[in-house]
Amino acid sequence: MSSPVDSIATPLVRGVLGALSSLGIALAVVVVPALAAQVAGSASSATALDAILLALGVLVLGHGGGIMVSTGVIDGPVTLTPFGLLLLLVLLSAVAMRRVGRALRPVRDDGLLRAGALRDVGSSLGMYALVYAIGLAVLAGIGRSADAAPVVTSAVVSGLLVAVLGGLIGLLWSLRRDPTDAVPGVRVLDLLPAPYGDVARAALLAVTGLLGAGMALVVVLLVVSVPAQSALFDSLDPGIVGGLVLTLIQLALLPMVAVWALTVLLGGTVGVGTSTGISLDGAETGVLPALPLLGALPGPGDFPAVVWLLLLVPSVPVALGAVHLVRDVADLDRRDRITAWVAYPIVVIVVCLLVAGLSTGGIGDGRLVHLGPQMSTLALPLIGVVAVSTALVLGVLGTPLIPWARRSALSLRERIEAEERTERGATATDGVTATAGAGGQDTETVESAEGEARTQDDAMRTEDGHGEDLDPAADSDPPEHSDDGSAAAELEDEDAGLEADAWTLPGQQDPAAAEGPASDPAAGEETPGRRSARKSSWISRREDR
Repeated sequence: MSSPVDSIATPLVRGVLGALSSLGIALAVVVVPALAAQVAGSASSATALDAILLALGVLVLGHGGGIMVSTGVIDGPVTLTPFGLLLLLVLLSAVAMRRVGRALRPVRDDGLLRAGALRDVGSSLGMYALVYAIGLAVLAGIGRSADAAPVVTSAVVSGLLVAVLGGLIGLLWSLRRDPTDAVPGVRVLDLLPAPYGDVARAALLAVTGLLGAGMALVVVLLVVSVPAQSALFDSLDPGIVGGLVLTLIQLALLPMVAVWALTVLLGGTVGVGTSTGISLDGAETGVLPALPLLGALPGPGDFPAVVWLLLLVPSVPVALGAVHLVRDVADLDRRDRITAWVAYPIVVIVVCLLVAGLSTGGIGDGRLVHLGPQMSTLALPLIGVVAVSTALVLGVLGTPLIPWARRSALSLRERIEAEERTERGATATDGVTATAGAGGQDTETVESAEGEARTQDDAMRTEDGHGEDLDPAADSDPPEHSDDGSAAAELEDEDAGLEADAWTLPGQQDPAAAEGPASDPAAGEETPGRRSARKSSWISRREDR
């Protein structure tokens, strides 16, 4: 497919036109509010020309340049950059170069770069940055007055940086394309080689989260200090138009104050004048400009030690970026993973230091000569927060720590369960042994009771024999045959009958045994002594059992 660009003149012209359009919009952004404030300020002696010159000086400040002021109240250089205006100017450059990139069409329908695409894109970006820097230098020269004079060299350098940064963002933005059924999609960060695209994505996530944390802290302070801001706003009495202009100025300064808040969250110190500082230890502030936004700054005093827990707030976005990075590079080889793990904290630290450095500045040579983060107090805690957060995430997700911990926990659980099963088995064995021992003791007790019962029966039989010898009927009518054999037989029969009576319940005796004494002529009639002996023998045996 041939290039739609006929000659090198086309990308150059597009770059020039893009730079002029960006400068025109940027000029309108600062001049219109200045003229509105001049018209609304009835008590001011400034003319429309003074308002335009002041706007040109603000435009140079918005790019990161400086101006020299000599008003009697403020004398010296002013280098404090309004971050909100800087971001707006970068966005304008990005939008302009995005249009240029779309017009040049460097990517074919199949997703590959066309022939000569890099030449056309590079020439257009170069011409855009050159014209933009020269145009800003011209505006800085025009904006010189008796009270304020923009520094032209700073205007050239800062304008060149803004144009290049915004132009690159715009060109990369123009390459992005959503996928369709016939055309593959193109993502900007995917154009970078692995693993640097993943590092850029994770670092962008972390830095965005850090800036969001600083902005959240500023919003909280603004909400808490509404009465103080209202008092400052009423003291200025700017009117309706002046109030709108004052609000725009504060919006331009709000991102810078958010960077200051982030510096404090990271453990650094922010200076708001000579011999002043705000940190997690406390605040030492002096006389500040009558700007309602500055009413959100904390008053002088020491903070409680619990405030140091705010160091955990910036650790969260850094850790989230590290988690995102670990997941993105999980499929890469070990060398690329290690490269990504080392590059991620370095990129985050460098970007944070650059942003903090850009937010520093001063107003004149007086007590406001230094405003913003004190870099010497920020570097070490920033490195500690980023390095520790990243190391913790890598130690948990990037190493076999979690699988090892899971295996250890599972092994410990299995050992505990095995010990519990062993203890339950030993307890059951001891119970069985104790039961067997108790059963043996019961058997011995029963046998002892039976022995005692037999002894009592023998004693009763002996008493029964003595009673029969003392019976009168036996003495008056002795048996004719009293030899030893018949006497022994008679004693055996009586023993048998007593034994049967002792083990037979009443009402369940053998009929033959019950009728035995009456039908046996040899035994004769049963005597009362014998009946009492048999009755006592049965009762005693029942009690023993």
